[in-house]
Amino acid sequence: MANVHEQERVPETVEEQALKEVEGYIEQVEKQAEASVSDVLQPSAGATPTPTPVYDDMGKIVMQAADSSGKASIVLPLDEEEIKKGLHHKVVDGLRWLAEWCIYIIKKYPGRVFYSQNKDGIR
Repeated sequence: MANVHEQERVPETVEEQALKEVEGYIEQVEKQAEASVSDVLQPSAGATPTPTPVYDDMGKIVMQAADSSGKASIVLPLDEEEIKKGLHHKVVDGLRWLAEWCIYIIKKYPGRVFYSQNKDGIR
């Protein structure tokens, strides 16, 4: 019986040995890559800095820090009547494209968009 097992074991060729070594190396590299990616993707506690407002040279606020909810209201540069009038202008007019942009924003952010309250708006 021992001879049968010895006969079944065929010595590996150089190519087979090299293939086993390469497969082992590939598995090792994949495990290292997965470990490094999982370390990067895990958020660390306190890693998100609190945004601060940006001031100009005169001390005025240039850009306000965004609120944490991400649901800030959007005020359009035109009121509802101006948008309706703007849609009737020719395609080459800038007012037409401003009105089209307002419609786009209304559709993109439903419930967050408000019309301008300016009485001296674009006419």
